[in-house]
Parts: sequence; structure tokens; C-alpha cells
Amino acid sequence: MYIFTLVDDVGKMVDRLQEQHGEFRLAMLYNSSLDATSNWNLIVSAPWTDKMGVAPATRLIANALYESPGEENRKAISRITVLQASDPFVRDMNRLYPASHVPLVQVTAGDVREGSGFVLYSQKVA
Repeated sequence: MYIFTLVDDVGKMVDRLQEQHGEFRLAMLYNSSLDATSNWNLIVSAPWTDKMGVAPATRLIANALYESPGEENRKAISRITVLQASDPFVRDMNRLYPASHVPLVQVTAGDVREGSGFVLYSQKVA
């Protein structure tokens, strides 16, 4: 599994969810290294996930993820983290990395000072 295949598959799923539910504040894949082939954490934050609540939003995203990528990419994601827009990690990511489709060799945001990731979508809160 290559990270760019995973990014492409998950990016398409994020786009579909965005069309159905609204904008994301943050959507990213996070791991200890960009070379990792498993144990990716999909981190998301959106106004609609804030309203929906963590458990229902996590179920919705898990179902969308299950329907989306191929089996190899699906197995690469071991965790889905839904964060509030007010979370320090989300605020820092939006402020420091307001872009989309950007690989990060070193993630430094909120209390996180290590690890790598791929920002699928990051938008500052108005």
C-alpha cells in the first residue's frame, strides 16, 4: 500500500461526505511515519460533526470509509478520531497548515509534537 493510494481513496470519501453534509474544518491521515502501511488515524473535524456528536459522526464516517477504499486501504486505517472545531489540535492545524493534499513529515499542533501526516483538508474557522 502506498500512502498516495490511501490518500486518494480517503480523499474521495471526504469529498462525498462534504457534498452530503457540509464543509470540514480538518480531515487528515496521521501516523508515526509517512512510510507506514498500517495503523493510520483518520482525524476529522467539521461543524456538522460537532452538531451530530462524536459517536454518530464516527459511525457515519466508518460506514463511508467501509464503502469507499479498497480492502487494503481500508485495513490501513485503524482509528477514526472526531474532534471539535475548538480543539487545540484542530485550531493549530488550521492556522499552521491551511491547505489541502499536503504531506507533513513532522506534525506539530496542539499537544502533538511528533508523527507524520497527510492533510486532506484544512480550513480556518471564520
